[in-house]
Amino acid sequence: MTIIRGIVLYTRQYKDNDLLVRILTETYGMRTFLARGAKKATSKLSAGTQPYTIVTFDGALPKRETGLGYMNDVQDIKVYSRLIEDIEANAYAALITSLIDASFEEGEKITRWYNQLYVALQKLDEGLDPQIIANIFEIQLLVPLGVAPNLRADPITGQVDGKFDYSEKYNGIISEHHFNLDDQRLMLDQKTVFYLRQFSVIDMRQVHDIKMSAITKRGLQRVIDYIYEKQVGLKPRAKSFIEQMHSWQNTLVNFRRNK
Repeated sequence: MTIIRGIVLYTRQYKDNDLLVRILTETYGMRTFLARGAKKATSKLSAGTQPYTIVTFDGALPKRETGLGYMNDVQDIKVYSRLIEDIEANAYAALITSLIDASFEEGEKITRWYNQLYVALQKLDEGLDPQIIANIFEIQLLVPLGVAPNLRADPITGQVDGKFDYSEKYNGIISEHHFNLDDQRLMLDQKTVFYLRQFSVIDMRQVHDIKMSAITKRGLQRVIDYIYEKQVGLKPRAKSFIEQMHSWQNTLVNFRRNK
């Protein structure tokens, strides 16, 4: 047996009382473990198989990269209560974990991303803006997803200062001196461009309390969604749920205003 530490991403029912548990491990990358009897009320595994739980357990790694491991005795768990109670924080956690799951191969060692996710869950639990936390992941995961837009400098001259806009044609930012080269550029305001560039390189540990206007947040999400739709071709179910959730919130706000 091996002591394994990881972050539970999600679970799937396997048999009546068994679960398949998808875990981003600290050492062995993304793995799927069979937790026998985890759905039983008396099971010691039950608490350690909840999504977004940090779990240390006695288990067995799969013999093949694509095989199942086994989750046995749970040694320690860390639960984030806000991610259970707050539907918005939970939804963004689901988006982040689904994107990580889609970005890497089974068993690929991604300790950096384990650490980033570990810190992100703490930030979400502390009440930081969940959209901003998710946006950082959405932008930085573009590299392993194979898009890797250039958000540092104009690709034509290497210019790093001044006004920029996002260009799918040039897969990144172009300076105002080259706006005429792409009439399909996104016409982003400069605050949106600033955060797009900053979030592409920021370490999650540096994120504390980022203040961003609602207009800038919408602009940032617009360009991220555009890149994922046009260049990545990926839209997790959690993203659709978040869009529906925001639609409900807007409907409720409008209802209250018109009372």
